[in-house]
Amino acid sequence: MMVRLLILALMLGFSALAAQARPILILHTNDLHSFLENSRFDTSRGGYARLKTAIDREKTKAALLNVPVMTLDGGDFLEGTLFYMVDRGRSILKIMDAMGYDAVAIGNHDWLMGTAEMGHLFADVDYSYTVLNANMKADLNLFPGLKKLRPYLMMDVDGNKIAVLSVTTDDNLYGWAFDQGKIKKPFKVANQWAKKLKKMGVKTVIALTHLGFDRDKELVNESKDIDLVIGGDSHTLIDRPYFIGNKKGRQVAIIQAGDHANYLGTLLMEIEASGSVRVLERGIVPITTSIPEDPTVREMVRQARADVNKMYGESFLQTVVGTAEIDLINSSSSMSVWNKVIGDSFKEALNADIGVHSPALTGVDIKKGEITREDIAMTYPRFLSLDDRWGWHIYHVEMYGLVAKLLMDQYLTGSEPVVLSGVKFRIEVSKKGKKKIKDIMIGGEPIQLLKKYSVAFPEGVIKGGLGIMGLLIDLLHEVNRTEVTVWDAIEAKVRRLGTIRDEQGLHGEEDAMFLPGR
Repeated sequence: MMVRLLILALMLGFSALAAQARPILILHTNDLHSFLENSRFDTSRGGYARLKTAIDREKTKAALLNVPVMTLDGGDFLEGTLFYMVDRGRSILKIMDAMGYDAVAIGNHDWLMGTAEMGHLFADVDYSYTVLNANMKADLNLFPGLKKLRPYLMMDVDGNKIAVLSVTTDDNLYGWAFDQGKIKKPFKVANQWAKKLKKMGVKTVIALTHLGFDRDKELVNESKDIDLVIGGDSHTLIDRPYFIGNKKGRQVAIIQAGDHANYLGTLLMEIEASGSVRVLERGIVPITTSIPEDPTVREMVRQARADVNKMYGESFLQTVVGTAEIDLINSSSSMSVWNKVIGDSFKEALNADIGVHSPALTGVDIKKGEITREDIAMTYPRFLSLDDRWGWHIYHVEMYGLVAKLLMDQYLTGSEPVVLSGVKFRIEVSKKGKKKIKDIMIGGEPIQLLKKYSVAFPEGVIKGGLGIMGLLIDLLHEVNRTEVTVWDAIEAKVRRLGTIRDEQGLHGEEDAMFLPGR
């Protein structure tokens, strides 16, 4: 990055460059998920202290050339590791402040604590960056801390107003957790605000979204006034800007920078007379051990690790519970050994007929070798309450075969991958392309519609429902939260297996996986 700027500086001279319409440098991250130390799967990558050094280096180079900089994050900066639980999220807000961001978007994993806790969090912490969101609404008299959320951030460059506008996902899988508020349709809100900002004299509107790459493309398709999209949520590494036409036929760039502080995205851009963004140079800076750690952030991370060890017990976290001869991959696109092991662990923990596992809700993959308790926690780092540091519980549900079949029909047309342990079936596709589930087998026997089956669900699937439990909840008369946690179930399964090999997991017991759009 900055190669083009250096060439411009040499050709024009510093004073001439300053007199021109100046380029603007955007530095951006997304989906950090509080991976303070490293990416975990590859410990040579990531780390906030190294990311901070990379940010400061880019800012220093830009300052020498009189180039303004915006440093942005696309959301999901809280839940995702055990560090999130330290000090009820407050340490993460403070570390984000030390990183030097101008604005940070709200992602779905930033509100899973619930509306009230979110309000307390933002009320309690002083920070210098702006937290952005335009489509989350709550009673600010009840939750005054949420007054700190702003729909946009304004920047003035050479008399040109640039607004950074932010919207977050309204996905049913997560929206329910913002329990005392409402998440409005992001496309509608983004376009309303973009239009309003242009009428206010804003020349360029940048959408800092937490919608995912596919929905960012849809957003541009449906917009007229958005000039650049900086995304998050899908953890997509976009090393070259992805251009797509808006409703006026104008090409708009979409960028995103991976996840877990593995990369710093850079975009050198120029504002055209129309307000459109012209990309001068796109860069991706890998955050590796070759980058020295910023001492201030390094000390903050060290303290956070000490707090995690105190909360859980260092010896507890580092206890080895098994080994793996293969990398254990949380896959949302195909059945993996680890998907199967997790699904089976839920089923076996309750001695249920069916185990339900949603790979979209999992965390990082586990590198082959020894498996510790912290590895298991990090592969399923989900918390619905800041008071429950042991994560989600397993729920026991009794349902008739008819309801189970209806549930499977919903999974077949749903938008999230789902693994069912103890179930097999085939999918029949009609000449018109309509899919039907046929020959359902549970426990090796044909499904009986009037028989009751026991089903083990992770807590978030019951409460979030993958967008479908609301349709069936009246039929589920027996729903019980057990004392078994997700971590307990997975650890017990790993201990039983001892060593996880490639041939395990995909053979033996029945298993099925629903893939969205397939």
